[in-house]
Amino acid sequence: MTKIKRIEAFALSCPTPGGAVFAVGRSAKRDMVLVRIETTDGIVGYGEAHHAQTPSTIAAFINDALAPSLIGMDAHETEAIWQKSHRRFIATHGPGAAAVIGLSGVDLALWDIKGKDLGQPVYRLLGGSRRPIPAYAGGISLGFQPVDDLKREIEKLVERGYTFMKLRVGDTMRNDLERVGAIREAFGPSIVLAADAGTRYRTCDVALIAEVCEAGSLAWLEEPFTPDNLPGYRRLRDLTATPLAAGENHFTRHELRALISEQVIQFVQADCCKTGGITEILKIAALADAWHLQFAPHTSASVLSTAASVHALSVAPNAFIYEADVSAINAFRDELGAPFEITDGTITAPDAPGLGVEIDEALIGKYPFIPGASYQ
Repeated sequence: MTKIKRIEAFALSCPTPGGAVFAVGRSAKRDMVLVRIETTDGIVGYGEAHHAQTPSTIAAFINDALAPSLIGMDAHETEAIWQKSHRRFIATHGPGAAAVIGLSGVDLALWDIKGKDLGQPVYRLLGGSRRPIPAYAGGISLGFQPVDDLKREIEKLVERGYTFMKLRVGDTMRNDLERVGAIREAFGPSIVLAADAGTRYRTCDVALIAEVCEAGSLAWLEEPFTPDNLPGYRRLRDLTATPLAAGENHFTRHELRALISEQVIQFVQADCCKTGGITEILKIAALADAWHLQFAPHTSASVLSTAASVHALSVAPNAFIYEADVSAINAFRDELGAPFEITDGTITAPDAPGLGVEIDEALIGKYPFIPGASYQ
């Protein structure tokens, strides 16, 4: 039996001078929480928990609460571990979203261990197939900047093979309309455009939001409202033909149930590093598939979240597209392990055992946690 011997979480930060500005603020640094699990027979698995703008808090929850409760359990029992953790720390008497995020990183590391122990990549353990998956240019990029600068950034992305871009909205309605309209006019139908409002729109502006959608002929509008504003989502769905997308800030399938069952959104964007790991995100994808919705997961900071997302997309029958972080600076994408290649606008799951990523633990010392929120 492959038992859990040790669980450690590390809060890490990478400065991003000149980072993009978008609805939730300026990107001052990239944070992540690296989860390392070691088994009694010497297997080491790695996962990522989302930083949640308080990575030290997420790491502390994993180290102080989650880890002691799981030591000695069979590392292969991902479902049993998930249910135990949910019952103890999430369903009641826990720290809410922080518990879900922390469990996400642990779950990813356990799947990494399971694959390494059995000599198989995660997608194969889950019954998936290795195939090219379309990717779009997203992450911390294409922010609130002059139109000419935005055009130049998109031109460079087109040269790299991207044909699907995600713009940032949630500025003033006038600025949003100007940027989105100008980019659509400049590039015409040669590129697909989506837009992400970062939950910063107001329900009273639904008519103007619809104008922005129409000006860009958007493939989707992402997170126009805060997760609790279900009435706003319903009103906007009924007002515009533009599909809505959400899920990045909904934790577990339970919080997404209404958006999915009412078909308020058409694209479900849960994040492996936020919503409960691979164990939970595939249940969310299956729930979305039951309502004929598309699965387009949000992807977090590192090569680990990339690997987890691509493995999940290689399994889900309603897999639509992968979100590539095309920001200028991201050490956890480029240095933590071998970076993933986007070839002709597609990405493919690793074929090595587990998540398929070799981690350089030297980065734990190279990028220590920097206090403060990542978006300022």
